[in-house]
Amino acid sequence: MITKNVHLLPARPLSAWRKISLGSWRPNGDSQVYAEIVVDAAPVLGRIKELNKDTEAQITLTHFMGKVMGKVMAEVADLNAIVRFGKIYPRKNVDIFFHVAYAETELSGHVVRSIDGKRCREIAEELTAVALKIKKGEDVSFEKIKASWRFIPGFLARPILDLIGLLSYTLNLNIRGAGIPLDCFGSMMITNIGSLGFTQAFVPIPPYTRVPLILALGKPELRPVSLPDGSVVSREQVSLNFTFDHRIMDGSRGAKMSFLLKKYMRHPELID
Repeated sequence: MITKNVHLLPARPLSAWRKISLGSWRPNGDSQVYAEIVVDAAPVLGRIKELNKDTEAQITLTHFMGKVMGKVMAEVADLNAIVRFGKIYPRKNVDIFFHVAYAETELSGHVVRSIDGKRCREIAEELTAVALKIKKGEDVSFEKIKASWRFIPGFLARPILDLIGLLSYTLNLNIRGAGIPLDCFGSMMITNIGSLGFTQAFVPIPPYTRVPLILALGKPELRPVSLPDGSVVSREQVSLNFTFDHRIMDGSRGAKMSFLLKKYMRHPELID
């Protein structure tokens, strides 16, 4: 019996505009839109410091933003979806993929499942443990994937990745027998470009991942801010750089996401 790769709900009815949107762009990058949201970092960093008093695994801005985006995607459920056969299928769970850097130039990653229901401490513990395994070469599934790709010629990389995307997401097949983990990219991706010293950069969505959204988290820095009375002060701010698939996320959904995101960043005490 063939099992599924992703747990999906029935496809939603499409409006005329949504059908036009789905038909206008293809999953090869031409549907990508970029947006930056700049927020005060001080309240969030203060909340992280407070949360770290009660945990051994140190919570970082990346872990905190994972929890925030988990809650946002759970509340704006239309964002948590994939496109298949010209239809939009909602996901049952909010799962977020985090890039994990190891060595100097290598990247891996890990998906935190049902992240909206986990505490920041749990997210930090899970990602810290996985990162340690990857860096030590003890992550079995990752080591198998890395080993298999050593024998694949460069010119075959694109068609193989396209085939993986087709089988795993378009056809929604379980291909673990080929060494591909179930739903290995989740609902969205988060990458910390701030760890590399960048304050702003937009990351392209790899077509085979079928994710509708990527957040590139910049490095907090002091910036001049104009207050309502006309005075200018220096405040620590962070750029949240989003790349999203316009077939799924439009202005209305983007506005809902932005409103919730800013709410949680202004009131980080709502995040545990």
